[in-house]
Amino acid sequence: MKKLIATLCIAFAASTAGAYTPNKIVVPDVEGYKTLKCDFHLHTVFSDATVWPTTRVQEAVWEGLDAIAITDHIDTRHQKMVKNGYFNKEKCDRNTSFVLTKKAAEGTDLIVIHGGEITREMAPGHWNCIFVKDNEAIVNNAEKFNDDHFKAAKAGLKEAHKQGAFTFWNHPQWNKHAPNETKWYPEHTDLLKAGYMQGVEVYNGEYCPEAHGWALEHNLTIFANTDGHAPFFYEIDYLHGEHRPVTLVFAKERSEEGIREALDNQRTVAFAEGMIYGREDNVRALYDACVKIVDVKHTWRSTDITIENRSSIPLRFSKAPGSEMWSYTRDWEIAPNSVQTISVRALQKDHKYQEITAKEVDINLYVNTYLVGPNQPLKVNYKITRE
Repeated sequence: MKKLIATLCIAFAASTAGAYTPNKIVVPDVEGYKTLKCDFHLHTVFSDATVWPTTRVQEAVWEGLDAIAITDHIDTRHQKMVKNGYFNKEKCDRNTSFVLTKKAAEGTDLIVIHGGEITREMAPGHWNCIFVKDNEAIVNNAEKFNDDHFKAAKAGLKEAHKQGAFTFWNHPQWNKHAPNETKWYPEHTDLLKAGYMQGVEVYNGEYCPEAHGWALEHNLTIFANTDGHAPFFYEIDYLHGEHRPVTLVFAKERSEEGIREALDNQRTVAFAEGMIYGREDNVRALYDACVKIVDVKHTWRSTDITIENRSSIPLRFSKAPGSEMWSYTRDWEIAPNSVQTISVRALQKDHKYQEITAKEVDINLYVNTYLVGPNQPLKVNYKITRE
C-alpha cells in the first residue's frame, strides 16, 4: 500500500509540474537591436510596498524580464518607516533596497538598476530617477525646500541629474493629481527646459493618451511600468496569459549601459494589457519583427495570405483606406504566438466573385493594438504579387 501511495505521489507531482512553468513575455529582437523587457517603477517594504526586495527579483526572473529598477519613495514615506521603528536608520538608508535587490539577483541574468522616486504634490507630481548613485544626497537637497513641493522636487531632480540619472514623470493621469483632467503645468515646462524631464509614463495602471502626445511633442522617452506595491500574483492573472506592463527597450547590447543608451535615444515602446504605445519608427520596427507573412496561395478568384504573430502581443486588424477594390474581412485578430489566414478577393459583381486579373493585390490595414499616437493605430500595407 505504501508503495502504491508513493507511486501515485510521484505521478501527481509529474503531472502538475507544468503549472509552475515560467510565464515568459515573448517579444523578438527588432532589426539591429536587442529587445529588452524592463520594469522601471517598483516598490518594496523599504517605502510603502508589501514585498521584500528578493521577491521583486524572483517575480522578474519568472516572467522573463531583462531589467528592473527599484524606485522606492525616498522622501516622506521612507522617513515614516524609520520613524515608526520598521528600520534602524543606523543600519539602512535610502539605498538599501537597491543593495539587497542587486545581491538577490546575483547568479541570474537580471539587470538591477539603482533608482528612487521623488514624491511631491502636483505640480510637478511624482518623478522616478534611475541610474542614480546616492538617494540620500537627492533627498538632502530636496528637503531644503520642504515647504514648496515644486522647489523640493526640482532640487532633488537637479541632484539626480548631477549624478547622471535619467529622470521621468510618473503617472500624469493619476486621479489624486488629475481629478478632472490630465494637465501639463508651467512647472513641467520649467523642468523640461532645465533638462530634468527626459521621459514620461504613458502607461501606469491605465493608458494616458495625453502623456503619449506629450512624449511625441517634446521628444520624451516612453515608459510603461507597473508601479508595483503588492506581490504580482495578486494583481496579474498569469494562469490566463496576462503579463505585467513593461517598457520594451531596443538596446545595442544587453547591459545596463545598453539600456541607458537606448533610453537617451528614445528607443522604447510601452507594452501593457495587450497594447503597444510608442513613436511610429519604434512601433513599426517592433511590428515588422513580430509579424511575418509565412505563406501565400493564389486561386483564380482569391489570394490567401497566412500571417504569423511571433510574440505575446495580440493583433487586432481593421481594413484601412486604400484597398477599396479588394474584398477581405474588415475586422480580424491573430492571437499571440499563432497564425491566421486572410482571403483577399476582387469585389463582387452581380453577387458573384470576379476573377482576379490584377498582377498585384494591395492590402491596407490598421493595427489597432499598435498605437503610434494618442489613440492612433499603426497603418501597414502589403503588396502581394500574383504569380
